[in-house]
Amino acid sequence: MRRVWINSTVLMLGMTLSCATLLAQQPAVPAPGTTTQSTASAPARQQLTVEQKQQLRDLRASARDQAAIIRNDQTLTAAQKQAKLKALRISTRQQMKSMLTPEQQKSFAENRAGRHARMAAKLGLTTDQQSKLKELARSNHQQRQVVLKNPSLTNEQKQAQLSQIRQASKAQLATILSPEQLEQLHQMRRMHTHAKQG
Repeated sequence: MRRVWINSTVLMLGMTLSCATLLAQQPAVPAPGTTTQSTASAPARQQLTVEQKQQLRDLRASARDQAAIIRNDQTLTAAQKQAKLKALRISTRQQMKSMLTPEQQKSFAENRAGRHARMAAKLGLTTDQQSKLKELARSNHQQRQVVLKNPSLTNEQKQAQLSQIRQASKAQLATILSPEQLEQLHQMRRMHTHAKQG
């Protein structure tokens, strides 16, 4: 569990936000069977029908259950679990997209870009820091894929190498962010986790 948390923290800016989905958003509830129009003051706000909200809630619950089954399947190797979880994320995003109108999809994309900007603003990131964080996330992902796809490594060797990658990334993160920014990032991560569980 600790390894998952550390990895999530390291990739917070590069991966977590880019993978955040509409499912975590809770826009105002319109009257049953109706949609509300986006206003100029809130162009990125998702306006969903009651039916869409229910479909998305059901999809999210189903995906969460499937992910738990995959993570707890003792017959799968770590690489197989990663592959199945990735396929599940892709499938869930495709299903979610099919539930939205083209206008809602566009609004969602704009909102996601806005979240990146808000995160950078909250942490007070410079352009240089943002660039370094993106490169760190990209490098981390590439290194993990090399390890996970290496058939000559045992699961124990893969775990050891993934742990080394996480530790190196964590150390690099500490050189990019100030101590105050790191603490704020950890707080934001904890709040995000509590919000998802609540």
